[in-house]
Amino acid sequence: MSLSAFDDICRVADPGLDEFVKHGDPRRRAEAARRIAELFLQGAENFRPDHVNLFDGVLIDLVPHTELAARADLAERLSVLANAPPALVGQLAREDEIMIAGPLLRRSPMIDERALIEIARTKGQGHLLAMSERPRLSSDLTDVIVHRGDRQVVRRAAGNAGARFSQAGYSALIKRASQDGVLTLAIGQREDLSGQQLKDLLAGSIDVVRRRLFKVVKPSRQADIELAIGEISGVPSGSRAVATSRGAAYDPRIA
Repeated sequence: MSLSAFDDICRVADPGLDEFVKHGDPRRRAEAARRIAELFLQGAENFRPDHVNLFDGVLIDLVPHTELAARADLAERLSVLANAPPALVGQLAREDEIMIAGPLLRRSPMIDERALIEIARTKGQGHLLAMSERPRLSSDLTDVIVHRGDRQVVRRAAGNAGARFSQAGYSALIKRASQDGVLTLAIGQREDLSGQQLKDLLAGSIDVVRRRLFKVVKPSRQADIELAIGEISGVPSGSRAVATSRGAAYDPRIA
């Protein structure tokens, strides 16, 4: 940060700031937020933590007074920064408007696990859907997502290779998959699916879904599917025609 830019921020962050935020002209507050945010975004990669904290303290009071479109644009630009102002990011990520919260929930590295779980527990499906697209999801977080998420959210989480699921989370996913063929396909292609979980998944699936899953998985998983269906149906896994749990025989290679 240049000395002149740093001085500019220090002049804004003076004892009169509270008065300015509470009673200043709305247009002036919005313009101050825009200018200060732009100053941060232009020099973010060179700022020290104390500089970031200074911006954070100023922007967290000014940004709520800006228009929705301005906050959405700011959230989008902050979402890719590894040193974005943490309090401001948390504030924007908790907004009800998904245009603002969404980009941060999808990818911001500045939102910690505790905050993500809190947001997952209290916000709506749009927030859960955005969160389910993060590069990595812990099992504690996916427990909440699977419990609260609608069909679209749960499908997205199950298809996320960076998501981790607890034993209880997997059980809940598999139970929901018995009524959702698309979810079955997403779960059945996961690398961390155990043999028993695959068997449970297939036991609740109809034939057409099983055949489709067989087509889309890797060869090693195809062998696992044949074995699991053989165990479910009581037909030896070496048999080409694998009986389903409903008693109808089919060759999973032909469909």
